[in-house]
Amino acid sequence: MRSDSAAEHPEAIETGGADRRPPERPVRHCFWKYPLIGAGLLVAIVAVAAFAGSPNWPRDEIAAVAAKDPGGAILAFTQELDGTSSSWSNTGEVGATPDQLFVLGPLHAFQPLLGDSVGRALTTYEGAAPAQRQAWASAYDKALATITPQESGSMGEMGTTPSPDYGKIATLSGDFGPVPALTQASDRLAQGGYLQMYLTALHPGHSLHLATIWLYDEPQMLNTAIDQGLTDDQWGMVKERGFPVGPWYLIIPAIIHVLLPGGATGLGFTLWNLAFALVFLVAVPLLPGLRSLPQRLRLYRLIYRYPLPNADDDTIASHRKARA
Repeated sequence: MRSDSAAEHPEAIETGGADRRPPERPVRHCFWKYPLIGAGLLVAIVAVAAFAGSPNWPRDEIAAVAAKDPGGAILAFTQELDGTSSSWSNTGEVGATPDQLFVLGPLHAFQPLLGDSVGRALTTYEGAAPAQRQAWASAYDKALATITPQESGSMGEMGTTPSPDYGKIATLSGDFGPVPALTQASDRLAQGGYLQMYLTALHPGHSLHLATIWLYDEPQMLNTAIDQGLTDDQWGMVKERGFPVGPWYLIIPAIIHVLLPGGATGLGFTLWNLAFALVFLVAVPLLPGLRSLPQRLRLYRLIYRYPLPNADDDTIASHRKARA
């Protein structure tokens, strides 16, 4: 419904004043703009993610990693036996030591598929004193270092971890006991997908988490992260090239994760993010000036507009001139 003339309703003409919503003025909704605005925002987000976001690297799988880098898998199993792998720091979290979780447990479960020689190696290893087991595994770990290339990439102060040359593993000699047989059998299980199968059957709800813990023992995952410019201890909170805290689009959760008390724990991280969201959703709309910014920017015109009432050409021209 429109007024008969602009003279009867002068307040209906937009003059840039404070009163822009007289009750008698009709509203014209611009629904046709919604899909265009949505498509524009989508293009903008995709462009920002492509040029400024972190790489979207596909998830690693134990079988594929072990097949691609068998020397690194042998190194991981050896260090899980001698207690030097990174997974030993997760012992309390997973409820089992890495040597039992990733090496001895799977070997016992699939021993009929591996042959009697693996069974004898298990018997010999588990029948030895803990100090002897440690000595065997440590000696083998040191021997693997002698066939590991000394090249290293770098990102800042970090470098990649090279894997032992798998083709030279058979040439190693020393007092390794049954450790070489155990690690080779474990590598076969890993490449065949049996290690992942074992972890899934052991903890169906945490199999992915356990697989990730093993992948951190194998050099390839960390090497890939460094090569892609990501250098943190978890994929979810990554660090971008040249940025000490994190990617620009994760700046708030990165600050919470790194700086705030308890932010590194799952519960603390969640509670801090909820507190920030609460402040953002409740406090910001109540701050004078800031809450009026969308109106001052006239963002409402993306949704609706107040059309001019019926007016002659001179009135409309003067209105447009006043707004120009």
